[in-house]
Amino acid sequence: MQRCIQVETPDGRQHERRLTSEDATIADWLQAEHLPLNTRCGGRGLCRGCLVEANGEELRACQTKCEHVSKIRIPEASQRDHRINGVSSFEIGSHHYALRPREGIGLALDIGTTTVAAALWDLASGKCLASDSLANEQRRYGDNVLSRIDHAIALGGSSSRLQAALVVESLQPLVDALCAKATINPAAISEAIAAGNTVMLHSLAGAKLSGFAAYPFKPEFLDALKRDAADLGFTRSFPMTLAANIGPFVGADIALGALASGMLDFSGPALLIDFGTNGEILLKTHDGYLATATAAGPAFEGGRLNCGAVAGQGVISTLSRKSATWQIRFAGEQNPTRSTGISGAAYIDFMHHARKEGLLNEMGRFDSEHIEVYTEEADGGTEKRIKIHQQQYISETDVAELIQAKAAIAAGVMVLLEEAELKPSDLQTVYIAGGFGYHLNCAHAMAIGMMPTVDPERIRIIGNASLGGASLMLQSDSAAAVEALRSQCRVIELNQIESFEDYFIDCMPISIIE
Repeated sequence: MQRCIQVETPDGRQHERRLTSEDATIADWLQAEHLPLNTRCGGRGLCRGCLVEANGEELRACQTKCEHVSKIRIPEASQRDHRINGVSSFEIGSHHYALRPREGIGLALDIGTTTVAAALWDLASGKCLASDSLANEQRRYGDNVLSRIDHAIALGGSSSRLQAALVVESLQPLVDALCAKATINPAAISEAIAAGNTVMLHSLAGAKLSGFAAYPFKPEFLDALKRDAADLGFTRSFPMTLAANIGPFVGADIALGALASGMLDFSGPALLIDFGTNGEILLKTHDGYLATATAAGPAFEGGRLNCGAVAGQGVISTLSRKSATWQIRFAGEQNPTRSTGISGAAYIDFMHHARKEGLLNEMGRFDSEHIEVYTEEADGGTEKRIKIHQQQYISETDVAELIQAKAAIAAGVMVLLEEAELKPSDLQTVYIAGGFGYHLNCAHAMAIGMMPTVDPERIRIIGNASLGGASLMLQSDSAAAVEALRSQCRVIELNQIESFEDYFIDCMPISIIE
């Protein structure tokens, strides 16, 4: 006779669900019951993303079978968020390309590692009918591209599971939601363009990922691909172009981001940083382009952080400090009934203020004597924490994740500048792309050494530039400009650059730069 398990979700609601197999892990069972957890390491037991309280004990759900479990409580930080939590806002800063008005509805897609975003366009009028974003359900196979490559390698290189999670569980529901919002029949979609990093586009195409496993990397394709959407797993047939990539880990997202930003249209040194999970950086020099990708990880988007969340309803988007207390600002509604997390940008605010006031030292260690610092049991040990608001706190382990992420980006920028024999002061414009950048206080980011120090007037926040670039390409004759970028761009593999490791180590301390 099948038995039931009581499940308490973070909103306090009680669910009684029937157990089908005693041998299933708690994580797998909850996934099947549509209560998925943050199995961000791909369910290998390497992180704390899926911690649950089972029978009064804190356990890793991906490593614990349902046998003998009668009651489960899911903490907020462990629940995988299905809400619309990505950023679909974007700016198109280029107007140098002739538009191609025509009948039909165009679909622009950005395949992010953490979120997927889309926009529907009336191609005759150039009007955006709807835009939105959802979680990329590939996250259950790992929260970064390397974990997903490992997952595919374990299946002989196949990305079929990744493709299904992306198309069937993420993109198709997003397209359906957009059509409903725009009150159009999905059958009206006449064409689509998809951008993303090279690994994500391979998983969209169902291509093998074995070529990304070791240097020298050998992707299945870099040039643009044309496919029928139905052949990729969408419910309807329409022509879809997978935009051209620059290199194995420098994808179409940064290329189309450069297009949307206007960076391709102007002379003078310029820098584009996409603060995504797969951090991509493009430097425009006087005689070409240099590009690289650095494994920043998901911390900027709230991943691997105890109370981290993508900026959305109830999420703290900004932190400031006044009279030794934390002043908070939420994304969306400013007085939500409860706080649901802390955005990556707010963590950067914290690092700046906490370092400046001496709450933490340059290596990210908290001052144990400070009145705001307290210690809690965590993962079989203890960790120091600082309370921010309600149940939201920031720990030393959170700061350690962010230090790694900010050092990866900063070191990648320094390598490109070194290769081009440029200084930060030479940069005419610094473009900041990605959802994280929309709420980022760039002065704080520069102060902690996360991005090059430049005149604030030279910084442009451009949102989801990948989605903006895909939208621009749908409507204009801009393909030649992207091909020119690709032909003039040299990809720098950071693992082949001796100075990268030194720069990475040098960039880890939180040294306040006034």
